[in-house]
This record gives sequence, structure tokens and C-alpha cells, in this order.
Amino acid sequence: MNINDNQPEGYLHPLYAQSFTNIGEPLFLPRCKGWLIKRQIPGTFLYDAMGPYPLFFCEDWQSLIDDLKALADQLISVSFVIGPFSEIPIKTFMEYFDQFYVYKEHYIYDTNLSLTETISKYRIRDARRALRNLTVEHKVSPDINLVEWTNLYNHLIKRHNITGIRSFSKDCFAKQLAIPNTHYFRALLKDEIVGGNIFFIQRNVAYGHLLALTPLGYKLGASHAIKWIAIQDLSNIVRWINFGGGTSMIYKQGTGLDQFKQSWSNTKKDAYFCGKIFHNDIYHHLTDIHGLEGRNWFPSYRCNDF
Repeated sequence: MNINDNQPEGYLHPLYAQSFTNIGEPLFLPRCKGWLIKRQIPGTFLYDAMGPYPLFFCEDWQSLIDDLKALADQLISVSFVIGPFSEIPIKTFMEYFDQFYVYKEHYIYDTNLSLTETISKYRIRDARRALRNLTVEHKVSPDINLVEWTNLYNHLIKRHNITGIRSFSKDCFAKQLAIPNTHYFRALLKDEIVGGNIFFIQRNVAYGHLLALTPLGYKLGASHAIKWIAIQDLSNIVRWINFGGGTSMIYKQGTGLDQFKQSWSNTKKDAYFCGKIFHNDIYHHLTDIHGLEGRNWFPSYRCNDF
């Protein structure tokens, strides 16, 4: 493995936290060495904090609670999602956090297992069909074209009407793509870019960060071509490839994206949601004045704020 254990990686890198300055202030946790995003609560002079989207990481999970206790005077609440490969003290977290539960299953590819024997034969067929017309190139930061990727992602924003924290801008991507050991798989029809997939490497795991296609990329099945090449290349670098969590919390069969991720994975692991209220009276007052009491959301006063 070519991972330097002494350097922050992927989602844990300071540049990743800094890519969220459009929504808040990066807040370093000195004991556990993780990052939160401190945000002003709309209509108030108060603040809360969230983990960077989609996952919060730190170097020392045993010290996380001490860092959070030190912030209690500054924040009304804090919330974040912990990924499935983080070695957390589950019992301690269950006792400390007001909200602690399995959030979503993440779709994982175990590179120790055979690709052709564990992945759907239909996905393999789709990948090979797509590769008749497409080529997939593998780039590593800093050799990633910022303008190209931003334009690709804008297709995704337009197609799915993405707003809020996931509507990353060029300035956001300038920081994210500068993170060392970031991998980019780009699909081309001759010289035309039709799709791309960003992966962050952290220790022995490759995290599928974002996938975006042009309309032609969808038509040509570029996503399957990219996954086929990415799995083979990343299998030489890491033990696990995390394609991310499901998008549906209601329907067991999931969305089309869930089914796509599942078809390229051969196991699943759980991610955890953590939420802590530091000032109960203020928290519930904010919830009441917005008429949001009882909503299945944390923090409840930010219901559907994503």
C-alpha cells in the first residue's frame, strides 16, 4: 500500500473541510484531529456544527467526546455521519450522543474477492458493451482537470436539480481535487468527455466521492465502464472500495442509484449517525418557533436543510 499514515487523507484532509466555507467555518478539533463545519442558525446569532458531507473522520475516536464537550458553550447542537470503516467506541457513543443509530448501509467492494465471480454478470456485460465505444483514463491529483470535472458535475446538478450542500462549485472542487492521492476516472468517446468518478483514498479504503455523466454518457453506459476500470485499478491500491450509502430511507428496494451501487458491490457495512444537543431549552425553542416539533430530522430546527 502507498499510504502515508502520518498525513491526513481524503475526507480527513484540511482542504476538504475548507471546501465548505460557502456554508460555514471549518472548525478543527485539536484532540481527535477531525474537522466540523460551524454554521450560523438562520434568523439568530447562534451556531451549530455539522460534519463535512458525506462523512466525518478523525484520527482519535477516543478523544472526540472531549473535543465536543469543549465546544458546548459555542454550539446549540452538533451532528455528523461516521463511515463504516471507522473503529469507534460504540457503547461510549451510545451513552453520550442524544441520537446514535445505524444511518445507512454502504455498498462495499472487497478486493480480496473475485470481480467476475461476485459482481452481477449483467453489470459486467454492460461494462464490456460500453467499453466498445468508450475509453476510461485514470488520473491522480494534481493531474486532474478542474474545469472538466466542474463542467461534468454541473450536468449532474442540472439533471437532478441538486441544491444545498451537495451543489459543489468550482471553488469547492479546486480544494477537493488538490487533496493528495485523489483519483479520477474519466470516460471518453474519442476525445469527448462523457463521464467521471472521483475517489479519495484513506488508509486501506477508496471512497467513491462523486460520479457525474453527460447525457451522452448516460446513453452509452459510461458509469459501468468507469466502475469496471476503477475496481480493477483501485484493487491494486486498497483492500476496500466504498461506493457510498443508499439514497432511499423509505423503500427497501431503493432507488435506481441504490440498485446501481449494489450491483457493483459484494458486501455491505453500516454507517452511523451521531447527534448531540448542548442546550436543550434553546434547541426546543428553535424547533417550536418553526413548527417543526416531532419531525424525523436532526437538528429538528433545520428540517430538510440539506
